[in-house]
Amino acid sequence: MHMAGPREAIQHMIIRKNFGCTHFIIGRDMAGSKSSVTGEDFYGAYDAQDFAKEMSEKLGVTPVPSLNLVYTEEEGYTTADYAKEKGLNTKKLSGTKFRQMLRGGDDIPEWFAFKSVVKVLRDNM
Repeated sequence: MHMAGPREAIQHMIIRKNFGCTHFIIGRDMAGSKSSVTGEDFYGAYDAQDFAKEMSEKLGVTPVPSLNLVYTEEEGYTTADYAKEKGLNTKKLSGTKFRQMLRGGDDIPEWFAFKSVVKVLRDNM
């Protein structure tokens, strides 16, 4: 992945289509990158999803947007937009922190990963 933003998402859609796919799951901030000057996101979080939707008919591939899920004490798993709208307290664990905890043998919160998944990951490190 080159982290080239929405156009890269389209490239991946075309590649998948060439292998026979009719649908393409596209996540939040797919192929996004940070500005090297400010550290801010170069593209919007949903720019790739929006561009994929715009190009879907021409490409003959249906984009399936993946929503940004978060965990809240109040309602369990929900979308980030809903949690923000309702003022819910979200729990976060970055990928970097997760890998550090995994390597360090620390307990991984069950809201973040199933114990069986953590075991498989640790057994294969």
